[in-house]
Amino acid sequence: MAPADLNPLHGLLSGMEVEPGVGAALERLPDVTSVDTMLCGATASGRSSLALHFALHHAATANRPVMFLCRQDGLEGSMPLLPRLCASDNPCLHLLQLKYVRSYLDIQRFAACMHLLQTPLAALVVEDLSSLLRIDDRNTLVRTLAMLLEGVRSYRAASGCECPLLVTDSTDESRRPRYIFDRWFPLTLAISAAAGPSGTEGQAFVLSVGGPLASTTQASGAQSRPHEGAEGPVSVQPAGQSAGVTYRLVDDHFVLERVHEAGRGVAARQAGAREGTHGAAAAPVQLFL
Repeated sequence: MAPADLNPLHGLLSGMEVEPGVGAALERLPDVTSVDTMLCGATASGRSSLALHFALHHAATANRPVMFLCRQDGLEGSMPLLPRLCASDNPCLHLLQLKYVRSYLDIQRFAACMHLLQTPLAALVVEDLSSLLRIDDRNTLVRTLAMLLEGVRSYRAASGCECPLLVTDSTDESRRPRYIFDRWFPLTLAISAAAGPSGTEGQAFVLSVGGPLASTTQASGAQSRPHEGAEGPVSVQPAGQSAGVTYRLVDDHFVLERVHEAGRGVAARQAGAREGTHGAAAAPVQLFL
């Protein structure tokens, strides 16, 4: 059984078209390894589509089923986009197991029985947790997350599968304290609208890395030497800002525009911007070949 790809960014970005010049910069994606990840993003940010891309990426790489838990009305009301160049008859789609849930009670019941599953799952995705419980009911939120994480860990121990877990949430972060997510997820990825005017080809969004694991990774990377040479559009964020990527929704697919590194100050940010003006063209990175 092949080991799972435990950097969740690889799965989330796997279905995007990569702009020329960004290919080399992909080597500078944050090196974060986590089997339990939270993805926060508002409606219409592409969150559901990225969650689907994550699931199909693991199905394709492991050639095993993935479980995708979601509300039926939420899925049918806003269908996620397939990864770029993924045809409707792609074999990976047959490995996608949809399970419809109506409330947090269904999540808790599923979690309590996970250790009984006989199927070796490549990944588990729970889409839009905030649609399954009241925003202000923190006790239920904590209880549901505790049961879900314990169920997944029991399943991993019983099956021998790494089974990465991705939980998505659409709630405004100011209304749901970050410490709750940090308690259960070592890695939190947040989607926000990119600063500045929108482009002519759709809204741009920033996918940033946060959580306890990101803080440790960025602190250890702060001592790395400055980058040399021209290796694509990489911007080094101002001190205190998170690493991540910028992408744009164009028609029926996503375009990856830039890779951001954790900040080391204004001078480093300006150096990264100069590198970005001399990036060499690179072929689009595609999952479905």
